[in-house]
Amino acid sequence: MPVQSQMRLALSLPERYDYGDWIRHDGVDEACDRMALWCVHGGSLWLRSLDPAGKTHLLRTLARESDNIALLEVSALSDLPAWQLVEQWMRELEGSSMWMLDVQPGVLAVPVAQALFHCLERGRDQQRAVTLAWRGDVTALPPELSSRLLAMEQCVLAPPSDDDALLNILHSSAGRLQWEIRQQVLQAMLTYLPRQLDVLIPVLRELERRSFEQHHRPGPAWLKQQLTDIASELHPRLI
Repeated sequence: MPVQSQMRLALSLPERYDYGDWIRHDGVDEACDRMALWCVHGGSLWLRSLDPAGKTHLLRTLARESDNIALLEVSALSDLPAWQLVEQWMRELEGSSMWMLDVQPGVLAVPVAQALFHCLERGRDQQRAVTLAWRGDVTALPPELSSRLLAMEQCVLAPPSDDDALLNILHSSAGRLQWEIRQQVLQAMLTYLPRQLDVLIPVLRELERRSFEQHHRPGPAWLKQQLTDIASELHPRLI
């Protein structure tokens, strides 16, 4: 019986963030419960984590559920002065009663940090519900922003602590790709790569790309070679 080839669309599908794709586990249970309360009662909340833990995915799934939520993506770098950033951001936020600020992790440029402080202040003055998600060193921020963040209620997320939860997240992510992926692929990824979401999710997309470009279904030998190559590219000390 001939093997039916898997067709791939000649376009990139937009990233989907559906609540049904969100995987709950011990590391995010508290944040899920707290965000559910925030969506009803509001408040001022800082979602933080030491490692990538799904903050962006959580914010986007919740933002899709309500027309009252404005979601703003904030880049860590900008060539614009702080006042222009504030004006730009407020055009996106002011029409909504609940604000979500998804800030790129890491060191923030001074104008971005200053603009975030003023944005949080405006949210407080206008009695808006505000959730900010950011991962980074709070001591490296300007003092006005660091004190504002530390005054907010904090909720800490953590990545999955066991392989079962990590495999569930990978399987959910694979479902959003144009790829019929097998469980052995996901298991092999945990064997050859660090158990970090910011490594595993991009590698999943890279394996999909290589599989279609090479017209190769991922058997054990091919998979081992690809993952070894990818691990070497990520960091030679991984292999």
